Amino acid sequence: MDQRAVRGGCVMSDYVEIVGIAESPGRAGFDPARLRRAYAVIERFVERREIPGAVAAVGTSAWMLPPAAFGSASWEPEERPVHAGTIYDCASLTKVVVTTTLLLNLVERGRVALGDRVARWIPELLELAPERSVGGRPERSVREGITIRHLLTHTAGFAAWAPLYQGPERGVQQVAGVHEPAGTRVPAGVERPACAPGPSGVLEALCRAPLQSEPSTAVVYSCLGFILLGELIEREEGAPLDRLAEREIFVPLGMRDSCFNPRPELLPRIAPTERKQDGLVHGVVHDENARARGGVSGNAGLFSTAGDLGRFAAAALRLRLGRPAPVLSPAAMRAAVQNYTEGLGEPRGLGWLLRSRTGSSCGDFFSAASFGHTGFTGTSIWIDPEQDLFVVLLTNRVHPTRENAAHLRLRPLFHNAVAAARDFA
Repeated sequence: MDQRAVRGGCVMSDYVEIVGIAESPGRAGFDPARLRRAYAVIERFVERREIPGAVAAVGTSAWMLPPAAFGSASWEPEERPVHAGTIYDCASLTKVVVTTTLLLNLVERGRVALGDRVARWIPELLELAPERSVGGRPERSVREGITIRHLLTHTAGFAAWAPLYQGPERGVQQVAGVHEPAGTRVPAGVERPACAPGPSGVLEALCRAPLQSEPSTAVVYSCLGFILLGELIEREEGAPLDRLAEREIFVPLGMRDSCFNPRPELLPRIAPTERKQDGLVHGVVHDENARARGGVSGNAGLFSTAGDLGRFAAAALRLRLGRPAPVLSPAAMRAAVQNYTEGLGEPRGLGWLLRSRTGSSCGDFFSAASFGHTGFTGTSIWIDPEQDLFVVLLTNRVHPTRENAAHLRLRPLFHNAVAAARDFA
């Protein structure tokens, strides 16, 4: 049976390498001693039990070093070692690896344009708009101007997050600030039963939730906007997001361990995430809203390995350098990493986060041309075209609790040390 036809499982078909696997750091252009010093940063965090473990993949547009694994995949219910092929819940890396890539693919094919209005595909956005004003105008009228570009750049005016998985009434109340400040994540340690409303219920809750600002007036990193983008892509393509990702991204890039909703037999390879009242979240997406959508969503749901994400990062790097890759075009990648939010605070491209002058998770040594993304579970990708460098860092820092914020310090320290190793190539 053709494994590429299997839903709910990782792609296991034959793949084509777009980047060579370097047998030594020097072959890939890294100073061996300095790279060992970079890996020692991760080892220090593991030894202090600040994170359970991690897998890192570093490389260039031509070479990738074998992923390096450190520590444990889990502490509970028993400690299990992490391996180079450990599969992680990538959380918001889904936004750039899958959703942004699929959307840009539609632009390339002349199916959509960045300036198209979202309501063209999702009329519920207008039909379910609250009867209130935003900036002195009826919210329905404001929503008519929301474009695909607004969603990609996090400038549409949506809240950062809302418990849409609790259904339209509860979700709307919370994003409106009835129970919690608008745009906040569910607080650490707070348990609430998910009603699992399904994709239609999540969409209804989202469309009923009030905007927090007018479009183009502020950058508010929003999972809600990317849930809408995923819905838009599915409606335009007439196919679910996981199937599209497999066809357009995973298979062409040889990402054979990447999927949504991993099959049960893959559980031993998957790093668990958070401890909940009914046990560990393991093998299902950590994000509650994505889980309520059946595990396939534009904001989260991707499971992958450092090696697979390294292949994706190498492709993105090649494109940014004007070289061909099996997905997208150099023109699309150039457009994706422009700054569309000048003067609005955080620099944002299309889906991608751009390196900020005032501090970034990619540290101090990545160039101003760098772009990347992070995930709530402790994952990240950063790409520096000026240094011909990418870094993938996967941790499950939410295991066993999301109260752990050690990854916020680990990321810049590790990226500084990797960039230093590349600088001495």
